[in-house]
Amino acid sequence: MKEKEFYTLKRAVTSIAFNLPVGTMFMYHDLNVRANVLCSTEIQQDVGRWFAHFVKYTPNLPFIVVGKKGSSLLYLKTAPNPMNHQNNWKGGNN
Repeated sequence: MKEKEFYTLKRAVTSIAFNLPVGTMFMYHDLNVRANVLCSTEIQQDVGRWFAHFVKYTPNLPFIVVGKKGSSLLYLKTAPNPMNHQNNWKGGNN
């Protein structure tokens, strides 16, 4: 059950982060509140640690850590979602 809750919250948080407008500053807490997924504090903390590691060690993400606000990391969305292609090209004769 914990694993399912972890992946549900992780998926919700990452999709919210990728859909934020460019230039938005946010904390993990902001994403967690918007996700509206009911789970234990322990799972929320685990997903928060995962998100911080994800942003720090994954190349070419549109997020950077810009500082701290209290004990939380402050992130900035620097570019649009790299996986969101604006054209609907499906191959073949367009």
